Amino acid sequence: MEKLSERVGAAISKRQERFGNQSLPRLPSEIQEDSRLDVAYLLRDVVDTHLPGCHKVVLYDPDDEKSGSRFTDVAKTLLQVWGDALVLWEVDAFLTTPPPSFFTLRTKHVRADRQYCVAFVILAGLETVAEVFAEVQQTSWFLGTAKYILSYTAEVITKETLAADPVLGASYDFVVATRIPLEASGLPPPESLGEDAPGLFALLQNCPYCDAGNPRVNLVDKWSPTEGFLRGRELYPDLFRDFNGHKFRAVTLVYEPFSCYEKTDDVIIPADNCVDNNMLREIAINLNFTYVFVEPSDGQWGHRLDNGSYTGVIGAVERREADFSLNIAITQDREEKVDCTIGYHVEPITFATSKPRPLNQALALIRPFAPNMWAAFSITLVVTGPLYFLVCKFTVAPFEKVTPPTLVKSYLIVFAACFNQGVKWLPVFSNRVFGITYVITMFVTVTVYVAMLTATLTLPTLSPTLNTLEELVRSDSSWGIQDLGAADYQLLKSSKVPLYQEVFRGLSPCPSLDECITLARDSKYAFITWRTYLEDRIAVRFTSATGEKQLHVATGDIFPVELGWAMNPGCPYRHAFNRKIRALLQSGLISKWLDDLIHDPQRRELDGEETVIMTEGIQPLSLSHLQGVFFLLGIGFSLSCISFACETTLCTKKKTGI
Repeated sequence: MEKLSERVGAAISKRQERFGNQSLPRLPSEIQEDSRLDVAYLLRDVVDTHLPGCHKVVLYDPDDEKSGSRFTDVAKTLLQVWGDALVLWEVDAFLTTPPPSFFTLRTKHVRADRQYCVAFVILAGLETVAEVFAEVQQTSWFLGTAKYILSYTAEVITKETLAADPVLGASYDFVVATRIPLEASGLPPPESLGEDAPGLFALLQNCPYCDAGNPRVNLVDKWSPTEGFLRGRELYPDLFRDFNGHKFRAVTLVYEPFSCYEKTDDVIIPADNCVDNNMLREIAINLNFTYVFVEPSDGQWGHRLDNGSYTGVIGAVERREADFSLNIAITQDREEKVDCTIGYHVEPITFATSKPRPLNQALALIRPFAPNMWAAFSITLVVTGPLYFLVCKFTVAPFEKVTPPTLVKSYLIVFAACFNQGVKWLPVFSNRVFGITYVITMFVTVTVYVAMLTATLTLPTLSPTLNTLEELVRSDSSWGIQDLGAADYQLLKSSKVPLYQEVFRGLSPCPSLDECITLARDSKYAFITWRTYLEDRIAVRFTSATGEKQLHVATGDIFPVELGWAMNPGCPYRHAFNRKIRALLQSGLISKWLDDLIHDPQRRELDGEETVIMTEGIQPLSLSHLQGVFFLLGIGFSLSCISFACETTLCTKKKTGI
């Protein structure tokens, strides 16, 4: 970047030094009426009066055969008039130099108000002017600036000539200065101007939508070397406040609640109840244009191909098959190919899974305590029996008429005290302290267990939900995405984050939105998509009449991006759309439309007739709630039978002496 800046700066300085050291030659008297001084002062007056504060870039063609050295002479004069305030560049060098990848203007002009602007003065033939116009307005030269063009061709240019040019006939922010015959220009008759008549110049401007939405060339002002501007009109007005009924082509796909339409055969009819539809309708009324909806030929939103071009909606805008799109996710790689409006809604990616289901009630008895708590409780029971046996054995004096319990009886006492059964502790102070400590500990533990068990049986525990990608990757669920070639797929594919790469490798595409959501509802499958898009469809199609959603939407978000509209590269009227979108945002209409649509009960699509069963009073416990108790009873009976069989076998062997 620094090398390119140094190379360009050196070339400009060298050219300015060469021109600045030469005296201005006098032109022959026969062409004095179109002298380089008149042209230079005309161009100076236009830029200083109508484009104050703009950076000045003068592009000239030194090798034009028709004009000879006239363009070079005018460029020399402008260099002396403006000095270091301009950048001087030969047209061929400008056209063959690729636009820099960085922002060229580092400081605002001393007289600039709110934004960067560049005034291009082009001294070349009409064909070259058209080529420079396309290069300036439709590429990344001075990216992010307002670019205005003033040209002088040294030819007689009429309205018809300018309108017939395929490029300049659709130009904007463009004025051409020309000396044309008075009778063809609409200027006053010669006698009213006297000696100034030969030196009059006309300033022609193309208005792209002035003629019922079509281009029209206007004579906006006249300039005299002695009188200056004769009409005093604005040369660079905002041409995009009124499109005069022009018909635009808006490319989109169905993406509720933002864009929606109905398609009958090949006719697309926009719907009235989606956010982007409402926005476009309001903007069309304010800017006075009409529109039609078109679909991309491949039915995709658009992903980047290996050659750098785009498919789908983005590709249609990039190739100018449509004038602009409706809602698209604004990403950096997309902005390299198309212009985007300001964002009007932040949309993150999330995923939906099945709702939490009740856990197996057979494990309800052990669920109140965590595994480490069960381990501590079991160890306490096992250790307390022998400990109590030792305490009793060594604290009872031989002369006392008290018999310490055996080891088995100590275990029985400990177990009985654990379950709040009355036991008789030895009448020794140390034993009583031991017993009180143990009883209090077990009382608290058992009471908490009973309370947790009651809560578990009353409100069955549900399976845990998945709310982050980390939890999703660690789970036994699969995941997928809707195969539309949209930005969500592209973001996961291009990410360098290991977690996102793992998610991308595990993607299992599903065919349609409803099928994806149904799969997530009925199986261990996570559907990854945009949050508002997902929540709206769940509210419409997968919510009961009582408002209960059939799926769980993760609380975690990834890749939050802004939604905006894509426009043709170098779109001249983007600022007009931005102004209207900003007004809609400030009024709160966009958020209101979105909220009303998502919560509109009339949009719900229910599967047949739903019946709501209302229950009152206390619900009795069923076998499913207490199945764990009966499993425990069965295990106990089985162990007792095994013990009985073992004891019977041992007794039989003793009696028989075997």
